[in-house]
Amino acid sequence: MGERNILIALPENKNRRTISKRLRQDGYSVIYKRSGQDVLDYVQQEIPLIIIMGADLPKVSGWEVCKQLKLDRLTKKIGVVLYADERDDNEVILGLEMGADEFITADESIREIIARINALSRRIIIANNHIKVKDIEIDLDEHRVRKDGAPIDLTYIQFKLLYLLASRREDIFSRQEILERVWGKRVYVTNRTVDVHIKRLREKLGEFQYPSEYIQTIHGKGYRFI
Repeated sequence: MGERNILIALPENKNRRTISKRLRQDGYSVIYKRSGQDVLDYVQQEIPLIIIMGADLPKVSGWEVCKQLKLDRLTKKIGVVLYADERDDNEVILGLEMGADEFITADESIREIIARINALSRRIIIANNHIKVKDIEIDLDEHRVRKDGAPIDLTYIQFKLLYLLASRREDIFSRQEILERVWGKRVYVTNRTVDVHIKRLREKLGEFQYPSEYIQTIHGKGYRFI
């Protein structure tokens, strides 16, 4: 997830320009899309921190986009802000029921809109930086891992490896993908290196027998956190 990326799918108007300008001033990167389908296509390749979109987007409405995002395990953590020209309490309630995190309208002050977006951004970042799976807790900010409340001493690579797998539970990562995401594309290490680190990480998590309670081997494909 891009920690400072915000996708905006709003009509070209003064409000969009002003919101975009203020967000850039606050350090965000802004991406523009025109339709609901464009938004759905984009999130298949890149996960933004927040999406600000009109409720009545062409092709696929903002309502439907919101619904699809919140039903998908990979995109449900994206902050969704629905935008309408006028406030309608029924539409606000509907939007929130469909999973929107905020509902803003054109008659609100830009200052309030930006404040609400910044507050949403902070909530999402805090939530994404702390993962709890079963009895394992991972704190990205402090680079700490605990099991049943007791700290586990991991190396930097082991921590990155655990966070990668646990942050996308059920996703299968090939050894090559793990190498690129944990060690980087410019570092030369072999697939065997991944296997060795997985074994040592399992041992740090208290696992010495097969099958693993946490990191599952998918033969011929790679690993996933369960």
